Amino acid sequence: MRFKLAAIFAALTLVMAACGGSGTEGPTSTTSSSGDETTTTAEATTGAEEMLLSYALVAGDTFVYDVTITQNIDMETEGEGSSFGDEELPGEASVTVEGTGTFSFEVADGPDPGTYWVTITSDITEVTATGTVDGESIDSTETPEFAEIEPVSVTITVDEQGNVIPESVGAEDPFADLLGGLADMGPGGVPGTALGQFFGPPFPSDEVAVGDTWSDTFDTPGFGAEPPTTTVTSSVSGTDTVDGFDVLVVESEVNIDPFEFDLGEFFVGLLAGFVPDDATAEEQAELDDLVENLRFVMSFDESSSESTTYFDAAAGITRQFDVTSASLIGMDVNFPDEETGELFGFIMNMTIDQTVSHQLVDGPST
Repeated sequence: MRFKLAAIFAALTLVMAACGGSGTEGPTSTTSSSGDETTTTAEATTGAEEMLLSYALVAGDTFVYDVTITQNIDMETEGEGSSFGDEELPGEASVTVEGTGTFSFEVADGPDPGTYWVTITSDITEVTATGTVDGESIDSTETPEFAEIEPVSVTITVDEQGNVIPESVGAEDPFADLLGGLADMGPGGVPGTALGQFFGPPFPSDEVAVGDTWSDTFDTPGFGAEPPTTTVTSSVSGTDTVDGFDVLVVESEVNIDPFEFDLGEFFVGLLAGFVPDDATAEEQAELDDLVENLRFVMSFDESSSESTTYFDAAAGITRQFDVTSASLIGMDVNFPDEETGELFGFIMNMTIDQTVSHQLVDGPST
């Protein structure tokens, strides 16, 4: 059961992970009216056809992708060695998790003209895990229980260029459904930000051709008082064919500045819900002591990801996209034991390398 506990912590941290060349001649730059977003587009390659890239989104349409996820997780913890129920925290773990399933993207008209609500549902049906926890091989009999992952959905708002409108992601309370879903999922069920990521990069508002590059920089809300800065740089590197369709090959790189935040307030609110309205002075004093000493700080080193998108410009749809990402995550926790209620502390450092591959299998243009 110790591996399942490690998987739960991995799931919690992966909620925060983000998925995500230059032209042949010197770039020209323009700044949009939003102020924070800068688009840099390299001049088109001589003789290349320029076109405006946009996604063909129609209310009622659904796009389904087969998904394969591979995660390599290395984790070390130091602390009091207390437990969650009968599960002790592992000191070291090195685990490879592989999952398969589908992501579906259901489109509806958005709140403003030219915007769309997109409900993204991950349904990871098979998960396998190999590796060691504290030097012992993972018990294969635990994998079936670990692999029972319920589908998870999130709704975002995008425009026709695939720009995600930050206010739409629900990032103000990213853990609202933690105990109802994420806590039971394990790392295979949270495909990085795949659950907050559109099926392709944001495109510029100007026409582009093979050899062009553009870049957007924006703050990512909801992750602490000082939201981290994210930079997405994309370029059209060439052409190819996927399933018989002509596609543009778009290479993207996402970089997120280091940041940290304390989930203590979230858990304090959760625990306070169990205190009755007619609580005694002793019960209230216990809660006050818990509030003063509870700590759940998560820190994220600089994260990066690279993706390759095979975009069918004629149909306005991504046929295939692959994302690789790397994250270094730390946790500094002082948290109540599940059985005794007494606080125990530990420090955890986790490195996660992840690859997620998506292949379009159903949609209006398949």
